[in-house]
Amino acid sequence: MHDAIISSEFSNLLRAVFPVVSPESGPKSGPRSDLKYGSGIAAAVSGGADSLALTLLLGQWCQSNGVALTALTVDHGLRPEAKDEALQVGRWLKKYDIRHMVLNWQGDKPSRNIQDRARTVRYQLMGEWCQNNDVNNLFLAHHEGDQAETFLIRLFRGSGVDGLSAMRGISDFPVPLARRGDVYLCRPLLGVTKKRLEATLRQMDQPWIEDPSNQNENYTRIKIRKMLQDSEIDGLNAQRMAQTATRMGRVQSLLQSMTAGLTQEAVTVYPEGYMRVNMAKLMSAHEEIALRCLSSLVKKISGSRYIPRFSRVEALYNNLKQADFSGQTLGGCLVSPVKATSGSDHIIISREIAAIEHEADIENCGPYLWDQRFEIDNIDGARLVKKLELAEWRRLCSDYPDLKKLKLPKKILYSLPCMILMNGDVILPNFIPGFEEKGFKAAFLFGYENTGHNDG
Repeated sequence: MHDAIISSEFSNLLRAVFPVVSPESGPKSGPRSDLKYGSGIAAAVSGGADSLALTLLLGQWCQSNGVALTALTVDHGLRPEAKDEALQVGRWLKKYDIRHMVLNWQGDKPSRNIQDRARTVRYQLMGEWCQNNDVNNLFLAHHEGDQAETFLIRLFRGSGVDGLSAMRGISDFPVPLARRGDVYLCRPLLGVTKKRLEATLRQMDQPWIEDPSNQNENYTRIKIRKMLQDSEIDGLNAQRMAQTATRMGRVQSLLQSMTAGLTQEAVTVYPEGYMRVNMAKLMSAHEEIALRCLSSLVKKISGSRYIPRFSRVEALYNNLKQADFSGQTLGGCLVSPVKATSGSDHIIISREIAAIEHEADIENCGPYLWDQRFEIDNIDGARLVKKLELAEWRRLCSDYPDLKKLKLPKKILYSLPCMILMNGDVILPNFIPGFEEKGFKAAFLFGYENTGHNDG
C-alpha cells in the first residue's frame, strides 16, 4: 500500500527546493534560490498521473497561499486523440478551479527525430507563454523513477559527473527563448515515487490518462524502466539510482563553485561581447576546473544552448600550452592569443563572425534576445537587428568620423549587433562612444553558471 501525499508534506517538498515558499516573505536572491511569483506560477500537465497529481497538489497549495496557478498542456498534433485529451484535462482542472491553457504546435511536423523535436517545441511553447505572462517558474512532475532512469541512460552513454547528476530541483530553462526574462524549471517530486502520485489521485477519486508510449519498448527509457522494475540484482532499483544521482549532484555543485571562482579571478568580460583570459591563472588551476572554465566561456560567448564536446575543449586546452599557439575556432567562437606588454599572456575569446546568422525583423517588437548573447531594447522606428558588416560600418564612419578612432579589433567589431531604422539609418549599441544617447541598449549576457562538461 502506498501513501498519498498530503498538503503538509507537499509544502515540505517545496521547501526542499526553495528556501522560502511563503509569498509574504518576498524574494531574497532571485529565482535561483527562491520561488519568484511575478504573476503566478505554471505547471506542465499532460493528463498522465504524474503531472496531474503535481498540478492538483500545486492547486491546493496555491489556493491556500494566494498564488495564481496556470496549468499548461501542449498539443503537439502528432496523435489524433491528443486534442480530446487536452480538453479532458481542462474539464478535470475546472472542477478544482485551476486555470488551464492548451498550447498548440503549429506548422509542419518532422519525419525524423520526432521525440527530440517535440520536446524542444514543448519547452519553447511553455517558456514563451511564461515569458509573455510574467511567470518565472514552470513546475514539472519528474519523480524518483524518472531520476533513476535518466541516471542509467546517461551512465550507459558514458557520461561524467554532470550527466550522472541527472535532474535538479531547480534548473535553467533547457531551450533558448527569444525574449528576455528568466524562466526556471522546478521539480519538487524528485524524491517521490510514481506509486505515491497515483495513490494521491486515487484518494481524490481522480482518473488520469495513460500514455500508450509508456508501454513501447522501442524506447530506451522504457527498456530501462522495465529493467529497474524486474531486476533481481541487489541495489539495482529506482531509489538507489536516484540517491546516487543526488550525490553526484553535490559533486557537480562543488565543481561548478570552483569553476565560478576561477572565472571571476581569471576572466575580464567586456560589454562588446568578448572576454580576456589570464593564461597564468587558467593554467595554474586544476585541469578539470580549467577545462570547465573554458567550456563555460565558449558557451557564453557563442550563445549556444550546449557547451562544446569535452574532447574538443581538451584539444584547445592542450593547444594553449604550446608556445606557438596562433589561435583556433571552437563552438562558434574564436580563441586568439594576446601578448600583453606587462609580460603576462592572455587569450581573447570572441564570437566567430561567420557563425552569426541571426537577423531579425523587430518592427513593433518589445525587448529582444539577439544571437542568444545580447538583450536588446527596441526603439521607435526600428526595423531590423543584425550583425554589423563592412557596408554599415563605412556608412557610420562617414556620418560619425569619430568612430574611426574606436580601437576595436575587426573580429570584435563585426560580431556586434546593429539596428536598421525605418528610414534606413544605421545605429549602434549605446556602449559605443558617440551612441550613448542615440544608440539602442544592448546588454551582453554573461554569467558563471552551467560550467559543466558535455559528455555526449
